[in-house]
Amino acid sequence: MKNDADTIDRAINHLWPYRIIHHAGDTLTIACLLRTTDWRPLQAPWWRGKEVCIIGADLTGNFFLRHCDGSVRYWNHSLQTDSIIANSIKDFVKKIRE
Repeated sequence: MKNDADTIDRAINHLWPYRIIHHAGDTLTIACLLRTTDWRPLQAPWWRGKEVCIIGADLTGNFFLRHCDGSVRYWNHSLQTDSIIANSIKDFVKKIRE
């Protein structure tokens, strides 16, 4: 978890110039990322999957979730679906661009 904390902290420190992720043909603009100390298991009536933590959100209000298997997923509220963006926090942060 220490490595995840260091990785996400670096991404937060550079969020203004680097906040774009390309996923499934879409360009997602990150609005915020949460520090690992603020990650908590999600408890919401719309979530029916395994344990996840909200780690961020995009400008349209959709969430970036860290799944219990270590992957990072994108929750699309309007479609009520999640899709894997990266296999790890490290891979997720590597995908963040200008």
